[in-house]
Amino acid sequence: MRIILIDTNTGYIWGDSADHKGGIYNGTPEEYAAALDASLKNPLENGQQYVWSHSLSGEHGYAVYRADVNGSDAVGVVWDGQSLEMIESVERDCQFLGYVIKSGAA
Repeated sequence: MRIILIDTNTGYIWGDSADHKGGIYNGTPEEYAAALDASLKNPLENGQQYVWSHSLSGEHGYAVYRADVNGSDAVGVVWDGQSLEMIESVERDCQFLGYVIKSGAA
């Protein structure tokens, strides 16, 4: 499953599992969010983990979109996560799945 994460605070695309550290990341959205943050030098703190949620109530996390829909990629690999055109394309053409949010003690 190809996952694209949009940061809930900034609205920017934070990661695309099709290009994680120069390779393709395979795992759950929660695992990908943790791996992405670790690669960006923002790892989860002691006791924290990413958990799945179908709604947001003020928590920080990522909106999760599935880019491989109906047997093909709905959008190309994301190179510019701040591109308004790319963000709109992901929100329009990819399948919204839910959210991953940080949970637990820090």
